[in-house]
Amino acid sequence: MQGTLVRELVRFEAHAGAHRPALRCGISVGVPMLVLLALGRLDLLGAATFGAFAAIYGRNLTVPARTAVQAVTGVGLVASVAVGLLAAHLPASPWLALLVLVGVAVAGTIGGEVVGWKPGGPLFFVFAAGAFAGAHPLGLPAALQVVAVAAGSAGFAVLVGSAGALLPGHVRRRTPLVAVPPREAVRREIVLEVLLACAITAPLAVLLGVEHVYWALVAAVVPLSVAGSRARVTRGVMRVGGTLGGLVVAAALLALHLPGWAIVVAAVALQTAAELLVMRNYAVALLFITPLALVVGTTMHPVPTATLLTDRLVATVVGVLVALAVLGLRARRRPARVAVAGRRVHETA
Repeated sequence: MQGTLVRELVRFEAHAGAHRPALRCGISVGVPMLVLLALGRLDLLGAATFGAFAAIYGRNLTVPARTAVQAVTGVGLVASVAVGLLAAHLPASPWLALLVLVGVAVAGTIGGEVVGWKPGGPLFFVFAAGAFAGAHPLGLPAALQVVAVAAGSAGFAVLVGSAGALLPGHVRRRTPLVAVPPREAVRREIVLEVLLACAITAPLAVLLGVEHVYWALVAAVVPLSVAGSRARVTRGVMRVGGTLGGLVVAAALLALHLPGWAIVVAAVALQTAAELLVMRNYAVALLFITPLALVVGTTMHPVPTATLLTDRLVATVVGVLVALAVLGLRARRRPARVAVAGRRVHETA
């Protein structure tokens, strides 16, 4: 098992045309950011980034299937941003807001099961909702600006994702958006695992003094977003190891105190590099994903660098450990249920 894990950590999958989705993602996040830079609204870079995450989905699909998946996930991302903005106004903070985020995680899991979007799971939806749920409440005009920017960015990402249909030789394949009936698509097991992992992670992160609790929830759903026990353990280890390396890169970038234009350039470069590598080696991709989240995040909520880096590390470790513990508990209970069922069959035979 240990040797297999090491091989998985250092193995690179085939390139498989990764430059195409990487280019789409770079354009999708770069153009809205340049517009905001020109308008002097760097405080809205986070909203633009969350909307642009729609470009991440359907990377291996062709139009019109990619358009449909990105449109659905784009709506989900904008809705997650809106839910996060509303959750920031809830009393008894942070507990009610965290309850909302757990609901977003479950809803994102069910949506992923029904639609079958890739990458699977609720990661980006929890990320989008959590970033605003944990921030200071915004008034209605400011909140509407955030939602409008996220929606515009998501819409632009869908357009960029559909532009490939205009290229000569493009092959159109009609793939149904929902491949199987919803009752058959939703696996109750994965929904329960996500619910348990998030329900345990949230209060634990609060008790440990984690400031960005939603980071812990994001880390908790990461191992659950892939299939197979070995793959889940590998993904969890990659998340922690890759985050450690990414924090070193983030520390270097944050120490430069980048001006606005340089933040935009860095964000586009990091997003593009992440998409080039995420399907080849997840741990290496995190060297770019982690600083992207932190550099853009500081434009929304400036935090001392040391505090930010420590919080990211602690949140990641807590979330991953809880997810792996839930998986271990479920794995131990599963043989017990099978054994009980077998005895019942034997007794009634």
